[in-house]
Formats: sequence, C-alpha cells, structure tokens
Amino acid sequence: METFSGWQLPAWFTDPSRELEDVRASAGISDASYLSKLDLRSPAGEFPPPARVWKLTPARSLVISPLPIEFAACSSITDVTSIYSAILLAGPNARSVLHKLTTLNVSDSAMPESSARQTRLAHVNATILRGDGFLILNTRDVAQHVWEALLHAGARPFGMIAQQRWMGIAS
Repeated sequence: METFSGWQLPAWFTDPSRELEDVRASAGISDASYLSKLDLRSPAGEFPPPARVWKLTPARSLVISPLPIEFAACSSITDVTSIYSAILLAGPNARSVLHKLTTLNVSDSAMPESSARQTRLAHVNATILRGDGFLILNTRDVAQHVWEALLHAGARPFGMIAQQRWMGIAS
C-alpha cells in the first residue's frame, strides 16, 4: 500500500510490469477512487487539463481529474469525490467483461470515446465513463460487490503503478 493523492491504495498486487502486460493482453481492474469528482448541475464551464468533463444530460455533467479541482463554491457544483468509488476497467477484453455484467451496449458505435452512460451493472446502479478504458462509478457501499463481480467476470487486479503507466502518467 502507498499513498496516492491522499488515498491508501495498492501500488501493486504481484509485479507492476507483469500487471501492465496482463492488462494490455486481456482485462484488468484498478481502484481509481482517488480521482477528484465534481457533479455539475448547470452547463459545464472550463476546467484545465488533466480534468475531463463527461456530459450525463444536457443539464448535468461530471468533472473527473487525477488532481484536486479548484472551483468556486456554489449551489450547482457538488464535490462527490468521497461519495463515489471509481474502478478503472481497461484492456482489449474490457468490453467482454462488461457484457457479462450489464445489458448496456458498450460497442464503439454505441459508446464512443468520452461518452458517459448510466446503467445497471452487476445488479447495482452505475455510471460508466469511456476514456482510457471504462471508468465505473458506484456509491461506496457497493464498491466491493462491483469489484468482486468484475473479477468473477474475468478481469484481473492491477495496482497504481501499472494504472499510472496505462494512463500515460508515469513511465
């Protein structure tokens, strides 16, 4: 365990290089709950990189960033970082893992890069964001259930070192 953005997370499960190879060859999951998350209930404004804006509805968006997000307090912005767990599902077999747990169409045409969908996954509510893989957001009370369902569906765990390499944050 190591500290990443103030969170105690597994740096690796077996070996970071081996975990990254496994993700690149199949499908892996990694805890990404440390990501800063803002719920916007108004049109999204500008947020500097590395923050990304995910449009959920015409009047609602999520802003996700590996760094703390600076924002002016107001009634239309809620910091939901501690409310939602985030699991990164990555690798060429990520879609086949999702197909076992949801009826949502996650094909490239139905869910292109930078899209967001709300659905049922492993019998619980989930928000799925398509980026460097699929970022699965759930309330924290069901995070362990979703993690175990993803493992059962064929994903293998990978730690923060491999996650940062996958996302191009570290070499």
